[in-house]
Formats: sequence, C-alpha cells, structure tokens
Amino acid sequence: MKYKIAYLDKMAGDIPTRFLPAQMDSYYTKHYVLTRIEGLFNQFSLIQIADLKRKRVTTLLNFFGNRVYYKGDQGELPAGVKELGQIEYRFTGETSVIGGLNSERIEIGTGKDKFDIYVTKDFSVRQPNIVTPYQTIDATLTDFPIQLSMLKMRLSCIGFESKTVESELFKVPDNYRSVSRLEMEEIINSLFTKD
Repeated sequence: MKYKIAYLDKMAGDIPTRFLPAQMDSYYTKHYVLTRIEGLFNQFSLIQIADLKRKRVTTLLNFFGNRVYYKGDQGELPAGVKELGQIEYRFTGETSVIGGLNSERIEIGTGKDKFDIYVTKDFSVRQPNIVTPYQTIDATLTDFPIQLSMLKMRLSCIGFESKTVESELFKVPDNYRSVSRLEMEEIINSLFTKD
C-alpha cells in the first residue's frame, strides 16, 4: 500500500515539513508488516519491521549515513511513535473509497480527543496495525493520524497492489548498528525539534 503523508504542522524543528517525505509504503505478508518512509535525497529513511509471530517491531533509521536500529520488546509500539493511551472506537457503518479500497469510518475517542479514522476489510491481514497506536483494530488502516516524536501527520492510502516481495526486505542490513530504545528516541526527537 502507498500512503500520502500530510503534515499537520508547517515546521519539524528547523525543517519546513514541505521538504519531508510525502509518501509511506507498507507491505503486508503472512509473517511481517513493514512500513517505510524515505526522502531528503535518499539521506533519510525510517523503516519499521513487525514480526507478527513474535509481536515485536524493529525500527531502522538512516539519517545522513548514520544507520541505527532498535529491536522492540513484545507488544511494544515502535520507537518514536506516540502512544494514544486507552482508545475507544466505534465502527459507524459509513463507507468511502480511499485509494481504491472500500473503507469504513471509525470514531476514535482517547479521553482527550475525538477523531475519525478509516479502515478496509477488502483484504485480510493478521495484526495489520501493529506498528501504530491502533493495534486493537483488526482491519487495515486507510486514513489515520499518527505522531512520530513531535511530528504530527495524517496518512491516507493513495493506492495498493498485490505483489511478491523478497524476504530480504524484512531483515536488518549488516551496516546498521543496534541502539537502545532511549537512544533511538533521542535521535528521532533530535531530528524534529529545535536545538
């Protein structure tokens, strides 16, 4: 699936969001979910690889040649993704076509905020939202807000296709070094905040 990224703020630290990546790719397989955002002239990439069997997410970050990864604990959200806390949700039955997929509107309540997201059941995926704060919803997201560090975004599906992907896509490359969750979050935060 391909998602368009709409940034909800004009600046990410010192960087105008218009210079940030405009698209996210997601891959869903029987055993893995992978999301990838790349940009800034191939000087930045953020990849999340979810191992569905072990319920663990590995976050890979490449920024200007510095390649690091963090392998999360079982059930833990990816490093840098803001937790929503306990969410309540209600399927409304209202539908729309988003990115060519039949999508249903869901009302979300967090105790502090209320907003809508859209999901599709056009195809079946095990734990499709494991890399998001919407893990308890068992339908693939087609339009939703998410926050990475201080960076608020709304992702909307713009297309999808069924294809075979190489298993190498779901492995951590040898040229990445392991860091702790705290180190990874400090690095991510430093990219999107002012000094």
